[in-house]
Amino acid sequence: MQLVVGQISRPHGVRGEVAVHVRTDEADTRFAAGSVLQTDPATGPLTVTAARWHHGRLLVSFAEIPDRAAAEQVR
Repeated sequence: MQLVVGQISRPHGVRGEVAVHVRTDEADTRFAAGSVLQTDPATGPLTVTAARWHHGRLLVSFAEIPDRAAAEQVR
């Protein structure tokens, strides 16, 4: 069974972080470092390297998204 835990909204900064619209009550658990998330459409699984809250938004870094250009691609 797959659950929707968030939606990538836009890049943040130049290091590949993305803002995520959270769709779960357990964001800190679901977006913990090392978590592997499936995507729809299937751009491949994304591995969380870091997540932090910034002005009420969750910013997430994924191993597969090294920079802003890559973040624009998965938007």
